[in-house]
Parts: sequence; C-alpha cells; structure tokens
Amino acid sequence: MADGREVDQGELLGVAKDEERARSLLRALRTLSTGPDPKLREMANGVLRGSLSAEQAFTDPEYTAALFSGADKVRRAGELRSDAEAREAGARFGEWQRARDAEQEREEKDPDGASQDRRSAEPPGVPGGPGGLRGPDQLHGRRPGNRFGPR
Repeated sequence: MADGREVDQGELLGVAKDEERARSLLRALRTLSTGPDPKLREMANGVLRGSLSAEQAFTDPEYTAALFSGADKVRRAGELRSDAEAREAGARFGEWQRARDAEQEREEKDPDGASQDRRSAEPPGVPGGPGGLRGPDQLHGRRPGNRFGPR
C-alpha cells in the first residue's frame, strides 16, 4: 500500500479465520514491527504496509526460520530463569495482560483508535531473555511445561 495505510484486522481474516485471531495477529505484527530481529521487523512491516500478504510471510522460508528462532530463544530463556525471576515475570505479565485486556475493550468500542497507543501490545521483558513468559504465580507454583518436551 503506497498510501501509508496499515492493514486492518479484516484484511488478515484469510489466515486468521476469525476476528479474535485476526486482532491478535495484528497485535503480534505490530509488536514484531518494532522488535529486535531485523528479519521479523521486515516481515511484519511488509504485512502491515500491505506489500506482503500474510500468506506469503508465513510461507517464506527466511521468515519462518526467523519466527522459529525467536520462539526457541523464548523457550530457552524460560528454562534458564530462576524461580524468583519467573515470579517477577509472572507479575509483570499479569499487569501487561490487564492493560492489554483494557486496550482490547477500547478497540472494540472504538476500532479507529486501536493503532494510536501500542505500548501495551508488547509483552513485558523477562530477566535473561525475551518477554511474555508465564510465571509460576499463574500456574499455582509449578514451572510451565511446553510442547517441546519435559524440563
């Protein structure tokens, strides 16, 4: 899109399949567009500008490799943090999630104002690694397992 307009969640329905997932995908793309990984920033900005379709982005070998690499870094950071760091991250995640829920309510009331404040769209940082991991306070004191196998 040469006019500088950002895609909206309706334009992401082809890959997202429903409005909630499209809204979540749009948030994730906004977060990736300002993140530390240059390949993911390129991909997210391309999709947000409309110069790259979501289907193209998610099937491109370079972009999928960057996505999986980022997910692996998050997993490793979660495994390496201490219990105190996990509790602290869990508390920050809870605060971030409440802010995100409030933002989502505002978006539902005023869809045009959704792109004005993106600060709460980014998960909080975790000591020793990327943000957004669950701490044991949300898991009743247990460390989270993952689909990559037992700890």
